[in-house]
Amino acid sequence: LLPLSLSSFSDFLHNISFFSACTGCSSYHRKDTMSSSGSFMDKMKKVGKSMVDSGAKTMLKTDVVFLEREIKNRKMAFGVEVYDLMQQLEVDTGMPTAEKEAKIRLAFDTARKDIAVVQAKIECKKEEMSVLDAEAGTVSTMDNSSIPPSSGAVLTDDALSD
Repeated sequence: LLPLSLSSFSDFLHNISFFSACTGCSSYHRKDTMSSSGSFMDKMKKVGKSMVDSGAKTMLKTDVVFLEREIKNRKMAFGVEVYDLMQQLEVDTGMPTAEKEAKIRLAFDTARKDIAVVQAKIECKKEEMSVLDAEAGTVSTMDNSSIPPSSGAVLTDDALSD
């Protein structure tokens, strides 16, 4: 064998990759390298976009969880507020009933408005997730077939038919 330098061997491999066997005439023809590298780059761009979209979707899901927690906290604060208000109004017997009801109603309306604002933010985040799903051509359903049962045992079709 002739000794080959690393650069000449590299050139040799590079040249081989540009040719492919022709099935019609049993000779070698130059490959269209632009389309194969172009499709490779397209695939890499799609993978990169998919990863970015996946990260964005995860971020949106996290935002939704935090917003839902904000709603829960606001409802709990409303309960404490109304309880304290009703306790105070029970002691204040000189205030007319209509005025007591108006104070309670005001507390409810304020809480409802605050919750509606947060719910609108949640709907906006969910819409953004739908847009990401539509762009990716996926549906936001999870394929549970690859998730093993909670016992850790993996069931196969053969085991089920026995």
